[in-house]
Amino acid sequence: MEQYKTQLGYIVKETIDGLDVYEDEKFVCELTGHTLNDYRYNGKINDDILECAIKEEVDAIEFLENLKGI
Repeated sequence: MEQYKTQLGYIVKETIDGLDVYEDEKFVCELTGHTLNDYRYNGKINDDILECAIKEEVDAIEFLENLKGI
């Protein structure tokens, strides 16, 4: 399994289920069903697209957590 560090400092680890994302050794989110190859173009990982996917997942998690508090 491959590991990658984005420009913003996220550590992205491939697992059997998808990509686990960490920041400062703290689990941030999982991109289920994805691999680093999904974000690779011409042999290089596109940080912008990967970081956008991470941000969307984090936003979704925060939204759902806020719904619990209503």
